[in-house]
Amino acid sequence: MAISPGWKAPDFMTDTTMGPIRFHAWGHGCWRIVLTHPAGYSTQSLRAGIRWARTCVQPVRLLGLSPLHSPRLADMPSHPSAITLPAMPDFPVIHDETGHIASLWRGIEVDVGPENPALEEHAAFIIDPDNTVRSTLLHPPATEQDFATVIHVARGFGIDCAPLRHIPRAA
Repeated sequence: MAISPGWKAPDFMTDTTMGPIRFHAWGHGCWRIVLTHPAGYSTQSLRAGIRWARTCVQPVRLLGLSPLHSPRLADMPSHPSAITLPAMPDFPVIHDETGHIASLWRGIEVDVGPENPALEEHAAFIIDPDNTVRSTLLHPPATEQDFATVIHVARGFGIDCAPLRHIPRAA
């Protein structure tokens, strides 16, 4: 069953590429964005999302799942540190060998007929500091998604960045 807005986000303990976390404690007092398939976003787009999260007035943490069936991750080594996207600091990724966490955080499965396996929508979940899912953004399993869409929706909840200060030039 897919997670819906208004529901309490499931809690779990797991290892990530940046060390172990317990989801609710890790995000205490922070907004969180969980990406079910981070490999579906372009590297440049994810880097922009990380920069955005670092500059927000309210703390924002990003978390990625690394489903074993993801086509771009299927050929990578099985060690969790090898599943990270290239040079992505402050972006922990869960290597979910059992599929348990992915089963908690999954998009909607679409039945595409008896000859084909179910097609799983990819998702980005926005979770508030009280562990309530505020929004679920779904997109088809295609690569090169743009994180700007996630930022746009997050800003609708009042998550915003500090304005850049103008620094006068020395005369």
